[in-house]
Amino acid sequence: MPELYSKKCKCTYCLKETETKRVLSRHIRVERTDFDGFVHYQGSNPYLYEPIQCSHCRFIFHESFEKLRTDVRQTLEEQILPTLPVLPFATTERTIEQALQLYKLALYTAQVTGQKEAILAMLGVRIAWMYRILGDEAQELQWMERSVTKYEALYLNYTDAIRTGIPHDVLLLRISDLYAVLKRTDDAKQWYGLIFQSKIVSDRTKKEAREHWELYRETHNV
Repeated sequence: MPELYSKKCKCTYCLKETETKRVLSRHIRVERTDFDGFVHYQGSNPYLYEPIQCSHCRFIFHESFEKLRTDVRQTLEEQILPTLPVLPFATTERTIEQALQLYKLALYTAQVTGQKEAILAMLGVRIAWMYRILGDEAQELQWMERSVTKYEALYLNYTDAIRTGIPHDVLLLRISDLYAVLKRTDDAKQWYGLIFQSKIVSDRTKKEAREHWELYRETHNV
C-alpha cells in the first residue's frame, strides 16, 4: 500500500532490529478530533500500526514499553513467547480487527512484563477506540471503564511524571474526559472541577477542560 512504509525499531525483548508498518506522514489526514483525544482520520489510520510484533522472537509490544527486568525476560522465554501466535499481518497492511487483536496481545504482554499502569491504561483506551471505529459501543464503554479505573488509581497514588508515567495535568484531563465519554455526569463534573480549582494545573489545560465540559453540557443538556 503506497501510504505505508517500513519502519525499523528495536524489540523490547530480544533487542534485535525488526520492522513494522507505519503511515507516511504526508498521507495522514485528520478529519476531526473527539474531546477524549481520539482522532478521526481520512484514509490510512495510524492507530492501526502502533502495536509491533518482532519478526525474530514473536514478542508483541508497543513503543511506550520500558526496559524489561531480568526475571521478566526469563518468564517470557519460558512461559510466554512460545504461546504467542505469529501474525503475518503484523508486518503488512492491517484491518481494524487485526489491529484490535494486536492491541489486546500488547496489553497482555504489558501486564506480564510489569509495564507501568499508565501504559496499561493507554492500551485499554486504544482498544476502546478500535471498538469505536467498529461501532461496538458496548465493548468501547467496557474498555473505557477499565481504563478510567486505572487512571484514577494512578491519580490517587501519583508521585511524578517520570515514575507514574504520565504528566499530572494530562492525567487529570484524561480522567475527566473518559468519564464524560462514559456519560457519568457527576463523575465528569467532579474531575473537571478539580482541574478548574487547582492552583498547579496549567492555564492551557484549564482552557481545554472548560471547552470539553461546556461541549459536554451542551450535548447532554446538563
